[in-house]
Amino acid sequence: MPSTMRATFVRRPRSRTVPLVDDLVPIIDEWSAGKPGDAWLFDSPKGGPLGEPNWKRGVGWAAAVRKIGRPTLRVHDLRHTCASLWLGAGADPKVVQRILGHASAAMTMDLYGHLIDQNLWTSAKRLGGILGVSEREAEDPHSADSGEEGA
Repeated sequence: MPSTMRATFVRRPRSRTVPLVDDLVPIIDEWSAGKPGDAWLFDSPKGGPLGEPNWKRGVGWAAAVRKIGRPTLRVHDLRHTCASLWLGAGADPKVVQRILGHASAAMTMDLYGHLIDQNLWTSAKRLGGILGVSEREAEDPHSADSGEEGA
């Protein structure tokens, strides 16, 4: 493709459900008041979906990232942070996959799976409690005093 030509790809937004913390519900209710059910919650000045450049201008993104000392922070980095926090807090990867709009939970886990390694140990401790194994034994199975040499 010659350097003077440009390809434009239009991504159609897909609908998905995103959970909200309780504090955001009244804000969303206010923004959606009087809008039809199929309207965009945040629309562009000319109608239609609000694009990232318009959103950034509207919220003062450039000034905000300068103020926090992170001038290279991308909007997409917030998505990664949110996914990381959900998975690190023990959210089901299938649910996170649906929220992010990934094609599969495998894709989500390929991107973020390293963040949930601690969940394996937490789950082992929980399972140990269910099975009657002490937390100390769950942490270090060799620490239990079995009374037998080499057991």
